[in-house]
Amino acid sequence: MFEDTHPRTLRKWLIVAGVVYFLLPWDLIPDFLGLPGRVDDAGFLALLVWVDRQHAQRWAQRQAAGQGSERPRARREEPAKAFDPHVVLGLAPSASKKEIRTAYRSRMQEYHPDKVAHLGEELQRLAHVKAQEIQRAYETLRG
Repeated sequence: MFEDTHPRTLRKWLIVAGVVYFLLPWDLIPDFLGLPGRVDDAGFLALLVWVDRQHAQRWAQRQAAGQGSERPRARREEPAKAFDPHVVLGLAPSASKKEIRTAYRSRMQEYHPDKVAHLGEELQRLAHVKAQEIQRAYETLRG
């Protein structure tokens, strides 16, 4: 019911509900009966604590699994780096066509998807991005 609610927000609302229930004269067992009247208040507060703990536990599991719906925090905008194909391929600006082709082939051997298939998923994604960057640099320099 409160899956998308942050645990701190839910905890605040549960505290408000507990205080209101504890102070209001309308209870399951009236407070004027003494100890039995306070037992239902304590039981209700215990129920609220249990709900809070369960929600926090489920929230932590979803966050660990990457399924959290928490809004992404605003990132500081970094200035876009200019794409330099010579830097990507590790070449001097005066490189010949043969040097460009050799550098391209050697860099692609490092990052080709078939070469990194045995690595983890995150490294495969990184290698894929790097391979695309190398391909773009080669096409730019090849003309």
